[in-house]
Amino acid sequence: MNLKHGSLESVILNSLWELEKCGIYKNSVKDVFEHINNSNSTKRAYTTIKTVMDRLYEKEVLLRIKQGKKFYYRTAYSSNDIITTSLQKIASQYCGGDISKLASIAASIAGSQASARV
Repeated sequence: MNLKHGSLESVILNSLWELEKCGIYKNSVKDVFEHINNSNSTKRAYTTIKTVMDRLYEKEVLLRIKQGKKFYYRTAYSSNDIITTSLQKIASQYCGGDISKLASIAASIAGSQASARV
């Protein structure tokens, strides 16, 4: 699983996870394009969405099914799978593989954010 995602790749993945959470597991580029442009202030071009979805498919992050002349996509991994793998990689790179150290840092950040809201 290639976890190096650009910001638009993350937007597309989050859009697909949101659609899948609603029970929609077969999404065309048009479906994702409309979902993103209806829920974000930044409008994206259809061709840009298509190109990035094709790249995510090539990275094996998306699954692609062809029906007739149309392609449908769904995520290959859940958001929890991606988050878990990403955190394990960060722990390995920056915490000597110690996930509890990373959890402690995350808890510290969460505490700082909570006190800042008060």
